[in-house]
Amino acid sequence: MRKHVFTLLTLFMVTLTVSAQKLVGGDLSLVPAYEQAGDKWLDSEGNEINTYYNDGMITYVHEVAGWNAIRVRLLVDPSQDDAPATCQDLDYVKKLGKRIKDAGMSFLLDIFYSDTWTDVSQQWIPTSWGYNRNTETATLAAKVKSYTTEVLNALNTYGAKPDYIQIGNEVSYGMLWDNASGASKNNWFVTSSTYEAQTANITRFATLLKAAAEGVRASDCSSAKIILHCERTNNNTHCQNFYSWVEKAGFTDYDIIGLSYYPIWHGDLSKLKATLNTLITTFPAKEIHIVEAGYHHTDFTPGSGEIDTRSIWPYSPAGQAAFLKDLIAALNTYEKVTGLYYWQPEECGNGADKEGNNRVMGNWDNRGFWQITWKSGTHTLNSSTALMTLKTFLSGGDEPQEQDVTDDFIVNASFDSNISGWTNTGGTAQWKQNTWAPLSNYCEFAWTGNAIVNQEVVQTPTLPAGTYKLTVNCASNNGSKGIFLIAGDQSKEMTGTGNVETFSVEFTVSSESSVKIGLKLLNTTATWVNFDNFKLVKKTTTGIINTKWQPAINDNAWYTLGGQRLTSKPTKRGIYIHQGKKVVN
Repeated sequence: MRKHVFTLLTLFMVTLTVSAQKLVGGDLSLVPAYEQAGDKWLDSEGNEINTYYNDGMITYVHEVAGWNAIRVRLLVDPSQDDAPATCQDLDYVKKLGKRIKDAGMSFLLDIFYSDTWTDVSQQWIPTSWGYNRNTETATLAAKVKSYTTEVLNALNTYGAKPDYIQIGNEVSYGMLWDNASGASKNNWFVTSSTYEAQTANITRFATLLKAAAEGVRASDCSSAKIILHCERTNNNTHCQNFYSWVEKAGFTDYDIIGLSYYPIWHGDLSKLKATLNTLITTFPAKEIHIVEAGYHHTDFTPGSGEIDTRSIWPYSPAGQAAFLKDLIAALNTYEKVTGLYYWQPEECGNGADKEGNNRVMGNWDNRGFWQITWKSGTHTLNSSTALMTLKTFLSGGDEPQEQDVTDDFIVNASFDSNISGWTNTGGTAQWKQNTWAPLSNYCEFAWTGNAIVNQEVVQTPTLPAGTYKLTVNCASNNGSKGIFLIAGDQSKEMTGTGNVETFSVEFTVSSESSVKIGLKLLNTTATWVNFDNFKLVKKTTTGIINTKWQPAINDNAWYTLGGQRLTSKPTKRGIYIHQGKKVVN
């Protein structure tokens, strides 16, 4: 059993005050299905997430990726649907929801009010309800209310109490239009029309929404925030119509505007910004969550009716990361945007069942963060940068802030008058004084008639746990190879250009320890190497907003990162809190 101790940043709290609540996470509705199929996700170091972390993927996204929320869909009787991805019945959601809550995360429940997938093209009444398009609205509304209360009470009793409840999925044109066999859209409305032309169907829809909200308020989850989801994000007028019309028809009991944003359907960020500007101006009391966002990691040519944004963000893991960075930068200019959920990041394609008898998905979306390989049950982390970018939404969207700790840990970082404090092995290193900016006084690997080959100039400071970046200015003859900036087990080769260049390497210290830093020559082709101005910075982003905390003192108990007290020392690998420190078993 391996154990690493980390410096406590923001962990189990005796007192906690938060002045701004922001949520970041993803829709992980397929995690149990993939687990059952035998799929295994790997982290960036090649560890199997399913077994290496306390509760597999749930622990990983919380403790490593920095999420604080997960969204899960709920269907009435998904056995009525032949799509394998719609498998989330109440029993399934209770178990997954409890895992989310046990991890100390917020739980967003997306109630479909259907046996099948629901979106702008289909909103079918559950078969077991026995209703159709001609059912009286009051009768259908009564069932919506009782069903909502029933499932929420069941979740609460099981220990899976939702914090946020989305009443309907992609209900931009209404909900519960007809039963699946009738498949009539007579009860839908379109936001490109006028309220007067759509009054009857909008009023019907508002009545069903009121019933759903009443079901929430009558349940054991009455304090949950209610989300109303519209995916017409590409058209600010249509979105404004949707929310204005339901309010005009009498429905106002919701807390959060929920939007989707997929560039392939919604266009570039200018479309999203226009919609956000309109909604914030029109509905200033409402928060806004992006409850679905996604971008492809594999190149393809968009089809008819789809929008090609590859010139902005390539369809690749790097493009995913760039998309999320730009999206988060845009969202964080809006105080009212307080939630961001990535769509289906756990995707493993059809699943690990090689015979195809137990498929998890009927097709590949290729928007997740893990590599999909046909008939393979092990998936490498393909988009680590994109995954880790998500958490910057909590810290304002900036890259991790850097604290200069050079003077604290590096002796004579700028070679002011000599090279004291540095250990030179394998050859001659000497101090030089020069005006070649930005090298003033610098260290030189001396040439003694033949090319220098193997040599190093290093020191070994003791560093606290954390993530660091080591930077140096270095110059060597053009095209020279085999010159490395080193920091612990990380290195950066510095190819010579004949000019002074700045190089850096990032590294992580898991617990306080000595780390070798400096320059190393290995089979180098260089005939001269000059270097100066080492700089060491520590990343300081925590992903916590306006938080005050006090660690527990003199407490020998074990806790999850969410603050849940365990009955004994955990036996499964994961990150826990013990005696005021973060401990990995």
